Amino acid sequence: MKVDPKIKGYLRRGALVVGVGVIAVLGWTGYSLWNAWHNVERIPFDTESARLNLDTTTTLGTPGDDQGSPDPIVIGDVLADAGNFTGAATRASNESLDAFLVIGSDARASLGPSRRADVILLFLLPANDGAPILMSIPRDLYIPNPCTGTKTRVNANLNGCSDTVTGPEQLAIAVEDFTGITVDHFAVFDFEGFKNIIDQVGGVEICVDHAVRDSKVDPVPLDLPAGCSTAGGDQALAWMRSRHTDQFVNGTWSAVPGVNDLTRNQRQQDMIMQALARLKGFGSISELTSLVEELSNDFAIDDGLSLRDAVGFAWDLRSVDLETLVRPVIPVANYVDPAGEYVLLPTESFHDVLIAADPGAITLFGENDS
Repeated sequence: MKVDPKIKGYLRRGALVVGVGVIAVLGWTGYSLWNAWHNVERIPFDTESARLNLDTTTTLGTPGDDQGSPDPIVIGDVLADAGNFTGAATRASNESLDAFLVIGSDARASLGPSRRADVILLFLLPANDGAPILMSIPRDLYIPNPCTGTKTRVNANLNGCSDTVTGPEQLAIAVEDFTGITVDHFAVFDFEGFKNIIDQVGGVEICVDHAVRDSKVDPVPLDLPAGCSTAGGDQALAWMRSRHTDQFVNGTWSAVPGVNDLTRNQRQQDMIMQALARLKGFGSISELTSLVEELSNDFAIDDGLSLRDAVGFAWDLRSVDLETLVRPVIPVANYVDPAGEYVLLPTESFHDVLIAADPGAITLFGENDS
């Protein structure tokens, strides 16, 4: 059938308009994302070079000399050799996985220049299509400090080492020495940033059998009703940080039994998983762009994470089946350090804990499961 030349002209012009429109949208999306990404604070991050500036540790998986720290006092019936698991004996291959360190800093005006890591999450994505792994590093874990050479709580590493090693670099080195896994990238947020992130994703659901409270949480006390409720940033942060949770049962407030740092770790992971689940609702890159624009002032990342890699990683997370996410728990023993502070020592090696939770992860360390 012969088409009228005028109609052909209209079709060409229409196609041209649509094409220009698509290019304009893609261009604006790309510019918006580029602009938002460059508003995010970038922190120098090179653990290999940073190790050269440290006297106490030079090789991944080999902690520094701990002779300056006396043996801690054991509390309760725990393994006598618990202190032997503070360093990695086996190193994972750099090519076998991507490792991301998610750090929540407790930096705030009341603490002055000091800051510690209140949240330390290690997210592992195996390169062989293995199950993704999410592990919490307890903030009170008592392991060698790569700056001082003595054992300290792992969270203290976020202060960095003089002017030579940044806080994220030192914390990553401490984690690398404990796990045997090279940290590729990190993201760090403070309390205010965490609250904004939770608010931007629409809050998180928190379910409790009884009303709970904790007046000792800083900066906003915990106060949640019984049942399931959607908590905004303030209450999500309070729930994640609460160490003295009380519950209202039969007309009386009483302490919730068994609340400790491991409980907090579980709560942190639950919130991260809810945030990841929200990514599945993203229908386009432009939605991701809008979120990055809104949150660009609420977190910092390493300077080695490129725009392309970051967008690709975030987009790929949409396809991760959270039901397959492996969540090993590091078993710990209660100790008192030489200064009289309560700390935690691992009672098993990181390698053994990971393999027990996911036998397939043995290939990450260049071993086979036969």
